[in-house]
Amino acid sequence: MTNGPEIRAEYVPCDLCGSLDHDLLYTKTDPITRLDFHLVMCRCGMAFVNPMPQEDSIPLLYPTSYLEGKEAREDKYHKMLGLLPEKPTGKLLDIGCGKGDFIYSAARIGWDVEGVDVIDWGSPYPVPVRIGNFLVMDFVPASYDVVTAWAVLEHVRHPSLFLEKIAGLLKPDGRFIFVVPNVAAPGMKHSCAEDVPRHLWLFSPEAVTQFLERSGMEARAILHDGKIYQAYPFGLLRYAMRRIVRRETSCESFKNKSVALLRNRQLAGNLRSWMLEVLRTVGPVDLVLDVLDLAFGVSLAVLSRLIGNYGVITVLAGKKIA
Repeated sequence: MTNGPEIRAEYVPCDLCGSLDHDLLYTKTDPITRLDFHLVMCRCGMAFVNPMPQEDSIPLLYPTSYLEGKEAREDKYHKMLGLLPEKPTGKLLDIGCGKGDFIYSAARIGWDVEGVDVIDWGSPYPVPVRIGNFLVMDFVPASYDVVTAWAVLEHVRHPSLFLEKIAGLLKPDGRFIFVVPNVAAPGMKHSCAEDVPRHLWLFSPEAVTQFLERSGMEARAILHDGKIYQAYPFGLLRYAMRRIVRRETSCESFKNKSVALLRNRQLAGNLRSWMLEVLRTVGPVDLVLDVLDLAFGVSLAVLSRLIGNYGVITVLAGKKIA
């Protein structure tokens, strides 16, 4: 990878098994930094960005506009709240809380909430949010009834260290709820739909189980329902066409050009502007390929949900029961 003047990167071992033996899955040009990043696959099943941006470069991957097009949706937070214990009377810590939308929703039904984020997104809510590196923050051990991390662990350089710290913060009967991408789902390994390089790590159910066990926790349930976040393996049509000729690893060659124009925004609220941009910039041949690829990706995602191996997994965990 050729680094720009700001983003510094370094080769790292797998955070799960420590291996340095990795295979290249694909190279993706980041639309934000305009730099190329490589996604590699480890023998243990983890996929990750390597070389990986260094700790002080991570905030540079997130412009102030990063949360635009990802506005709060009440239906999503209602589903998140449905995963919490029935009696909302305890302490809840949300890691990677963003603007604090979720913890504000939790506070409104009775939870004693606190949020943490590495970037100050300017919370408009009357909720406590601590800004900085979660790993060096001081907390009272074994003091939280619930810790949540909604699509956060894929963004951090050392998921193992986060899990170890979270385990120490939970009460003996506490619950840890988190969402991560599942690279083991059908088609996800060869799809360029992931938000690389902000998604530094792509997990699998087996990897999640190993991470939790190493940190003194265990999975109580791994959900493949896609109710909170969705994942679609777009780009597979062009990938298959390219593979017939030669091994292709550049996302620029097999990505779904129409989907790429979403730039990781959610479709809800952006449908009209996205379609207008697609019609203005994508040629007729590519548009036909994109439509076929969209249909295939959606169908494969539905199948993935039915067979219990979806592209995003929700994990309910707790401390190991002696």
